[in-house]
Order: sequence, then C-alpha cells, then structure tokens
Amino acid sequence: MSDRPETCLPTTTWYLFSEEDEPLGQVYRAGLPEIGAQIEGGQGFETALVVSFTELRATCAMRRFRVVVRILS
Repeated sequence: MSDRPETCLPTTTWYLFSEEDEPLGQVYRAGLPEIGAQIEGGQGFETALVVSFTELRATCAMRRFRVVVRILS
C-alpha cells in the first residue's frame, strides 16, 4: 500500500497532558507522537517536549493518543 496518496488531513488526535497530569487540550497531527519531539501550538504553552504517550482506542478512522509533555515555554 505504498502507492496510497498522502493526505493533508490530520490522521491522529493527541490529547495533551502535563507531567503533573493536568489536561492541556488536544491537537490534530498527521503523524504519530515520538518521545523527545518538540511540539508547538498547544493550549497554555508555546513549545513542549513529548515525554511519553499511550495509544487510545481509535474512533472514526482517526488514531488517538494520550501524550504527556514537558512545557518548555
């Protein structure tokens, strides 16, 4: 299935949480979370570092992840 066309639509939902387990909203991304990756544009922060993640049950053909982040700024 490598000849599948790329899509610009988000294919994953990341539910963001701080290391203190405080909810930080959600973001839609085309890719999977990676430990050590920096993300921008969350609610209440400018930049954060992915510390850990857990995949949740998928819904409506969209993969969902609980992502724990360390706020950098």
